[in-house]
Formats: sequence, structure tokens, C-alpha cells
Amino acid sequence: MHREQEYKHLAHRTRKRAGEEENAQLRAQWEILAATYVQLADQSKKIDDTGAHYDPLDRSRTVWPSSPT
Repeated sequence: MHREQEYKHLAHRTRKRAGEEENAQLRAQWEILAATYVQLADQSKKIDDTGAHYDPLDRSRTVWPSSPT
């Protein structure tokens, strides 16, 4: 899945979560997060369109370092 699609998927999930939230303040925070994911999706598309490549997430590294033995 392309980065743009990943962000769109996250936006959809957070909007769904916002719709389920009863607390107005938390619902607003979920909506803000969803809007941020939409902005990131738009930025990702622009990057893909220009051919520029910058990925702050180095996929060759593990997220959680192994514990020392």
C-alpha cells in the first residue's frame, strides 16, 4: 500500500472512532487527527507526483530494538 493510501486509511479509521466518541472534546481531537492524516496523504501524493523521495521512517530498522541478553 502506498503511503498516501495508508494515511487515507488512518483518516477513515480515526473519523470512525470520532463518530463513536461521546465526549465532545475527545471527538474533536479525533477529528483533528483525521484532518492531519488527510493533509499527510495530500503531501505524500505531491511527493510521489514530483518523484522526490524522503521517508522519515527507515523501514530497514526495527521499531523496537531487541532487548540486551
